[in-house]
Amino acid sequence: MITTFVRRTMLMTPGNRLDRLHKANSYAADGLVFDLEDSVPPEEKSGARIKVTAVLKTLAIAKKELCVRINSLDTIYGPDDLAIIPWHLVDSIMVPKVEAPEHLKRLEKMLNEVDGLQGRNGPLEFIVIIETPRGIMNALAVADASERTTALFFGSGDYTSAMGAEIHADVLQFPRSVVCAAAGAKGIQAIDAAYFLQVKDAQATYEDACIARRFGFSGKVVFHPNQVDVVNDAFTPTVQQIAHAREIVEAYEDASAKGIGTLVINGNFVAVDLVPPARRLLVIAQRIKERQDGLH
Repeated sequence: MITTFVRRTMLMTPGNRLDRLHKANSYAADGLVFDLEDSVPPEEKSGARIKVTAVLKTLAIAKKELCVRINSLDTIYGPDDLAIIPWHLVDSIMVPKVEAPEHLKRLEKMLNEVDGLQGRNGPLEFIVIIETPRGIMNALAVADASERTTALFFGSGDYTSAMGAEIHADVLQFPRSVVCAAAGAKGIQAIDAAYFLQVKDAQATYEDACIARRFGFSGKVVFHPNQVDVVNDAFTPTVQQIAHAREIVEAYEDASAKGIGTLVINGNFVAVDLVPPARRLLVIAQRIKERQDGLH
């Protein structure tokens, strides 16, 4: 399944904070993630489900992707999340701590058992969190496990914690590469975690987002509203990039029609391997434009 959602920024909001849940839609994030997992203490899990359900009912015309991060199905909280949240009001489900294909197969079975997919107008997409060393080593098998999976989200905080490692670009190079490679092999999106050492440091946030973009990530899950505009900018193609991509596609198609397989544009060699990235950039740019037009 190929998603139509632009996911430059997905704003994570604690499910037990009703004030923040209501305010989340006022920010320019492409998607909203209502969290039932890490940001909600055990004693507030039940109340968070009620709050998230209430807010979802007010966002039918939000014009944003609506996502809920559930608790792991290996906890006592995950099954209740599936049974209580009105999934017909949700676009995607964020699945934590996935380490093997069986985790997603179990999720699909449980959703069917609780009639969680009844009343939907479209498919419920999975955003699968790869956040453990075992999950990284099984990333491709996890990506292939369900046709509902349209994105892999790399949870760098939990990964480095499990490794006893520092949150640093050098440390993250390998797992970031693996997640992007697995997503690319499946033809789905890869989403990175936002820079969270200093969430209000706009320059550090922007630079980290640019690094993630170069790896092949489509966007970031952000944890603070201050990060939204900065990360959106980092993942939005510039006018120059759009023009260059269009030039590559048009020139290559014209050359191919004449039986020419390679060409030079402005002194740069262009072969067939540069055409798919150029086409993807144009699709992303068009979807961003359509989304922005729809908000006005």
